Amino acid sequence: MSEWNEYKAIFHSLQEDILVTDPEGTIVKVSEGTGMVYGVKADDLIGRSVYDLEKEGLFTPLATPMVMKTNKRVTFVQTGPEGKKLLVTGLPVYDEGGQLVRIVSYSHDITELMEIKSGMEEMSLEMERVRSELERLKLQQDDTGIIARSEAMRKLMATAKQVAGVDVNVLLLGESGVGKTEMARYIHHKSDRRNGPFIEVNCGAIPEALFEAELFGYEEGSFTGARKGGRMGLAEMASSGTLFLDEVGELSLQNQVKVLKLIQEKRFYRLGGRKEIQSDFRLLSATNRDLDQSVREKTFREDLFFRLNVVPLIIPPLKDRREDILPLIQSFLDRFSEQYKRRRILDKFVLHELSQNEWRGNVRELMNLIERLVVTSDALTIQTSDLPINYRIQDQGYSNMNNFSETLQESIEKVEKERLQIAKRQFRTTTKIAAALGLSQPTVVRKLKKYRIK
Repeated sequence: MSEWNEYKAIFHSLQEDILVTDPEGTIVKVSEGTGMVYGVKADDLIGRSVYDLEKEGLFTPLATPMVMKTNKRVTFVQTGPEGKKLLVTGLPVYDEGGQLVRIVSYSHDITELMEIKSGMEEMSLEMERVRSELERLKLQQDDTGIIARSEAMRKLMATAKQVAGVDVNVLLLGESGVGKTEMARYIHHKSDRRNGPFIEVNCGAIPEALFEAELFGYEEGSFTGARKGGRMGLAEMASSGTLFLDEVGELSLQNQVKVLKLIQEKRFYRLGGRKEIQSDFRLLSATNRDLDQSVREKTFREDLFFRLNVVPLIIPPLKDRREDILPLIQSFLDRFSEQYKRRRILDKFVLHELSQNEWRGNVRELMNLIERLVVTSDALTIQTSDLPINYRIQDQGYSNMNNFSETLQESIEKVEKERLQIAKRQFRTTTKIAAALGLSQPTVVRKLKKYRIK
């Protein structure tokens, strides 16, 4: 019968992962707990090199070389079998002469703690993403008051209010800057989904390669650079609310197929995912393109066009709704005066000149100009001298009269064309234009044709 060894009994009773090596890395002592941690028999480790065991994938990194290098206590995280995480502490042991003779290391399994830490980090990232999305939605859901004094806009608003009450697909058409996004928000706020999110997807601004990931979302690791934990797509975020596809005419044929399938089924998979996701959203879309023409040119799918174009709403350009210009000016003036803490009013001559402008950029151009005037003007009253030169009708006329690089006939024709343009904007028929200018109706028709005024 072998003699009982007190130190050996104590060593194994600890039930911890304790491992002792010599300076060359050969294991000289090991506790029974070590074998359980690494899934091997403890006795089989005696005499083995920790460097060989690392190559075999049993554990990494190693305590022995770290202690050898620093000659002091080290603590680090080690990866064991099947990704197990261990908090390892290595200690140097010296003989009476101060020579390093042994390296002792012991560990604790922290796999669960590491998983909790990782989960907390993911939760923190998700909370930050949700906070950002809520801020985005809050900005998108501001009041959408629309000026509608003109007959054309009053009729359009009545139709928009009527279709808002049912979940029918609406296609908003009109030139760039007429207010298609504001109309989409109006329909959303008048619908039964007003308490749900309004999610805007600018189809022309998202790169084609990223469109699917933005619209449907993605799972972690689905592509290089994918966010840890994945990301919810815009279609999923729109559930119980409204999904607004702006600039839908800019979609590539490949992405049109994906949008068509989404509209038809309202089910999809995240990029790299296998779980089918369903989203209950109401669809609105908008474009400044002639989709009929795009369908004929085969750059836009006919089946998608019919899906989108259930109820088309055409928003007229600002030049065709001149009754709305002055109310819009006042609305923007009030908004930006409050925003920038600068009270401003417009001189009557400024109002007259702005009301006569062509506004090729529509409501967006008008809004940008008023914001610019509020920010750049020094006095309470904004004068014609504060206007950019291209908005000064009187200055343009004066400049033309002093332009001696053209003949008298050319100057007369410029003035004549300008007067006809103003009259055409103010009066709807050639008969009324003729009466205002003191011309015959056939003469007006001929001159409008001559100057290509429509």
